[in-house]
Amino acid sequence: MSIANEAKVTFDPKIGRRGERVKLQIEYGDAGNSGEALERSIMRISDYGIYDAMKREGDRLFSWSYVIPWEAPPGVYDIEMYAIDTQGNKGPITTAHYQIKA
Repeated sequence: MSIANEAKVTFDPKIGRRGERVKLQIEYGDAGNSGEALERSIMRISDYGIYDAMKREGDRLFSWSYVIPWEAPPGVYDIEMYAIDTQGNKGPITTAHYQIKA
């Protein structure tokens, strides 16, 4: 059983700087075969131990905002997100890349 097969990820701003707030949004498309509503979306940045539930903004739209720490090294970060439906089924992981400039 598959949920949230498609996802569109956006960042504001598109490239971040230390001390700046960034907003991540994910909009899940196809409900797949499960037909279940989405309960929540989880995001994680594994290399830094960041794991958090995203804020619901609509039926299939979720967001997360974060102030980039001043000590964060410049580079490209992998951010993983996945949805969980009302039955507890976990959807596929969507990975997005975010760049932090000095």
